[in-house]
Amino acid sequence: MAVEQYALAADLLRQRVCERVAAGVPQDRWQQGVAGEVALALHISPNTAGRFVARAVELEKHMPHTRARLYNGDLSPEAIPALLAGLSHLDISERQQADEELCADPATLTGLGLKQLAAKVEQVAYRLDAQATVDRNAAAEKDRTVTLRPQPEGMARLSLLLPMAQAVGAYAALRNHADTHVGHDQELRTRPQLMADTAFARLTGRDAADGQPVAVNLTVSAEVLLGDQPGTAHLDGGGVMPAEIARDLIGKATAKGVAWVRRLFIAPETGAVVAMDSRQRLFPDGLADVIRLRDRYCRTPYCDAPIAHTDHVTPHAKGGATSLENGQGLCAACNYAKEAPGWRSATVDDPSGRHTVETRTPTGHVHRSTAPNQAA
Repeated sequence: MAVEQYALAADLLRQRVCERVAAGVPQDRWQQGVAGEVALALHISPNTAGRFVARAVELEKHMPHTRARLYNGDLSPEAIPALLAGLSHLDISERQQADEELCADPATLTGLGLKQLAAKVEQVAYRLDAQATVDRNAAAEKDRTVTLRPQPEGMARLSLLLPMAQAVGAYAALRNHADTHVGHDQELRTRPQLMADTAFARLTGRDAADGQPVAVNLTVSAEVLLGDQPGTAHLDGGGVMPAEIARDLIGKATAKGVAWVRRLFIAPETGAVVAMDSRQRLFPDGLADVIRLRDRYCRTPYCDAPIAHTDHVTPHAKGGATSLENGQGLCAACNYAKEAPGWRSATVDDPSGRHTVETRTPTGHVHRSTAPNQAA
């Protein structure tokens, strides 16, 4: 049950903090690596686990009625993040008051979907501290960003997180432009297609039909790239795609003289990447690129985050080489987590022949991570 998982996560955090206080570990490292342990245990990403642990602590310390509703099945696990996030800007006494108002009576939230529940929480939060709620919404503007997420069938979702007024204005501008062309477009594009093409043109300054200059980091066997064999390729930042699509992407771009292709060759019998080595402490750019292209994503199991750090599996301070064999790509959070007391990592042999890292957490649990099969 979700409530039991929250309780176990809170217990683990308490245990780690007590151990590190007793060992004289600096306070800023008391919680280090706990989210990583929870992530591996629950098969979720470290970022997701970090939020899970924070919710576990909040439920245990300040939200007894919400915890009771979850235990009794009156609240779904999906409702907990929305409820707690909507109250996070209030002080402790206000959060406890909101907990009682919203969850002391099971009937209060009965029948509400997640959007309705979030709206209800917003209303309660505003009534308890209007200024803090207004300030929270105003401060959220600093979180505006652009993200890219691969989607099935060779597509990707480019998302803009903007203040509400800006987002509504941008959407209205795209829709109004598309409305003037629907039915008059020679290609008979639909309104959504016109909106997408217009957004691309306005962001890049070129028409969608003209193609896009691309620097292609393509991980693929030579036989697949040249069309001799069927298979798949991996486009850095775009994910796995059929080789036919990858060849078409390169063909169209090179026809216009606007593509740069870096091919990472592999051993066809194992799918393993060729080796490189270095005597430097820091991974040189070429070697770091090979490691990033070999690993694709953070090598921690269940973490799909982009690679931010090229890490020594065996630390350099302990004699670990700056080499392809002793290197792995990690996101920042996972790299910091493995530096916590009680974590151990080492490369091990794997029947596949591909690069494999074995990580042991403070609880003694062992997790293996094998680099993707580049030929698959």
